[in-house]
Amino acid sequence: MSAGKITVITTMKNEGAFLLEWVAHYKALGADHLFIAHNDCADPTPAMIARLEALGLARGHATRNWSHGGIQRTALRQSRWYDEVNTAEWLFVCDADEFLTIHAGDGSFRALIDATPGADVIGVNWRVFGAGGNVGYDPAPVTQRFTHCEAVPRAAYIKCLFRRLPDIARIGIHLPHPREGVALSYAMAGGGAWRRGRGPLILRTDYSAAQVNHYALRGVHSFLVKRDRGRVNHVGEDMGAEYWARFDLNAAEDGAIRRYDPQVCDWLARLRADAELAALERAAQDWHRARIAALLEDPGWAAFANALQTGQG
Repeated sequence: MSAGKITVITTMKNEGAFLLEWVAHYKALGADHLFIAHNDCADPTPAMIARLEALGLARGHATRNWSHGGIQRTALRQSRWYDEVNTAEWLFVCDADEFLTIHAGDGSFRALIDATPGADVIGVNWRVFGAGGNVGYDPAPVTQRFTHCEAVPRAAYIKCLFRRLPDIARIGIHLPHPREGVALSYAMAGGGAWRRGRGPLILRTDYSAAQVNHYALRGVHSFLVKRDRGRVNHVGEDMGAEYWARFDLNAAEDGAIRRYDPQVCDWLARLRADAELAALERAAQDWHRARIAALLEDPGWAAFANALQTGQG
């Protein structure tokens, strides 16, 4: 099966310290376009996205905050204003801490599509990667620093690669929502059956052809910055000790994403060869370090960080 253009859609806030690894990964998978929405950033994320756009590597969008549905859902609606989204045959929605890892074929988007013939919606289960005891921030690639993950769960959340955008009423965070009366063909990555585990977003786990590595924590100190930023989906809910415990899963080890190391290394070198983009990345890393230091100066935040480190969170 030949695939047309593939666009990855994401939303970001204060993710500049991690942005170039994410871009390099999805370019390594063969994404034709990257649509990166951003909002209310205090770090150089918007400037980095603007530079990526000037280099022809991404389309940036400053999300206009509408009152209904939350900032992330608003960004997904506004993504349909752009040709990079509307003219793509296939779309994949993910966050800055989610890295699609394809086991099929050469590991590309097109290999995944070829391995799942006939499907309009290809489901890929999450695999949660914990902090693995990491505390401080390190600018090394997240996918290399965090290798411990959950044991294979019976069911897990999904993210979807999907097509037929004109038939989609709403681009969802996990699933596309078709227009009334439209029937889409659903299959798990590799052609497995679409079997519910707990509700429509949590399906029986099938990692045979692909998985989404979810690095929700990135170590204690980087988690402080994420918590300080706030949630973009379940707005108003605190990312506290319960959230940490939910995602700090380290029972197994998985190195499947290592297959992309050569291509990612090459893409990172190409991105950092641009002096302006490299300087912006360094500034974003400095901002991230400074924000961690500021939070740790607050006794409440310092106590929270210490509780996470000692397992008493």
